[in-house]
Amino acid sequence: MRTLFTLGFALMAFSVFGQDCDCKSQLSYVIKYYEENNPAFQKLENDAEEAKKYNSEKAKLLEKARLEKDDDACIIHLDRYVSLLKDHHSDIGFQLKRIDLSSPELIAAFKTSERYRQFPKKNIDTLQLIPYLKAKEFANIEGIYSDGGKIVFGIVKKKKSKNTYEGIVLKSNKLLDVGHILMELTQKDKNLFDVSYNVGLLGFNFNRVLKSMKIENGQLASFGFSKVQTGSESSDKPYEFKALTDSVNYLRLSDFDARLTDKLDAFYNEIDQAIQSKPYLIVDLRNNGGGSERSYLNLLPYAYTRPLKIDPSSVWVSPENIKRYEETSEESNKELIDRMKKATPFTFIPQSEKGQDTYTIENPTAYPKKIVLLFNKGTASAAEGLITYFQQSDKVITVGENSGGYIGYGNVMTAEIPCGKFKIRSTTTRYEEKSKYEFVGIPPMHKIAKEKDWVKYALSLFAAK
Repeated sequence: MRTLFTLGFALMAFSVFGQDCDCKSQLSYVIKYYEENNPAFQKLENDAEEAKKYNSEKAKLLEKARLEKDDDACIIHLDRYVSLLKDHHSDIGFQLKRIDLSSPELIAAFKTSERYRQFPKKNIDTLQLIPYLKAKEFANIEGIYSDGGKIVFGIVKKKKSKNTYEGIVLKSNKLLDVGHILMELTQKDKNLFDVSYNVGLLGFNFNRVLKSMKIENGQLASFGFSKVQTGSESSDKPYEFKALTDSVNYLRLSDFDARLTDKLDAFYNEIDQAIQSKPYLIVDLRNNGGGSERSYLNLLPYAYTRPLKIDPSSVWVSPENIKRYEETSEESNKELIDRMKKATPFTFIPQSEKGQDTYTIENPTAYPKKIVLLFNKGTASAAEGLITYFQQSDKVITVGENSGGYIGYGNVMTAEIPCGKFKIRSTTTRYEEKSKYEFVGIPPMHKIAKEKDWVKYALSLFAAK
């Protein structure tokens, strides 16, 4: 019986893992797809200097991909290519496929396979290691992480290393044993890590998934893991309101996640009277990575002084983009698809023929009279949307450093890359005005150094009025 199941696993392994494509072929496909279907490339192509740099870097990447023998590592070259487009919302994803592990026999066969046994395992003393990790501060990368219970591992700094960490399994399950090295992490910057995640241990069609990512606020968001059981949990909410002086209020908004929208609406209702009671307001958007535009709409009346211009968006027409929109099966896209089919291929057309040019607020507030809006490089996406509306106001002074530059392109569509391991995520629309801020960010009216006290600087601007 065991032999039968082992053969079954081998057949499954062949069908899932046996497909082999060289990295250069995959990169060539990715290049062709983005050049024909991505709106950011069209901007790049029309800039002679940028196009020259792009073509030079593209040639170098193709040569590196030709020499790449590690199929899993091909993602490094694909990611580097996409970065040339300067389109923050386009990227390369993984087509994770799992073998059949639906029975104890199949699991046993997998765990005795050479592929499974290649992954390293350490002898660890959990009675010592777990208390050590529990005592770590929330902001420390070291600690205990989980996906909600099925996988529990600790991130531990490697001995005699300044910037390398290991993710070591602390709790066994059907596939993982205590001591398995689930991840290897190399710190590149303050919160930036190159992560190698050994998903082959879980029966996927990759031995490891490689990704450069930010790890902050206890989140390995790209892989679905969060920090747990820390010695000093962060009690900070992603929003805060307080009075700084008799005339100045302070509002911090660190997240516009769609799941927070209802909580934020309730929070805005609670503080509305207080905001309107003082002439000055500081709105702090530093490190707000965005989320939902709905999360900030209730703030617009405080800054409103004239009808707000709405930036029109255009969709890039191509045969593949038409297919992607058809695949969504959304009723709202039918009119757009009809117009795309009638349009000249490889041109832009308005995303909507009935869009508004301006947005009017009937009852804007008299107070606050002046608002200082703080933002930095960590302010991105929907949070940058708030900046574009606030900076149209006569009330608002913007302070800080250029924002993240995640605002120029949208409507991401997904396409598979032949060979079955990676997938393309490409934007299909371009904003007329906001696209000039993509990758470079929105500049503030007052630029100040990171090490300065930004709130104190904002207070000085009110005092100067």
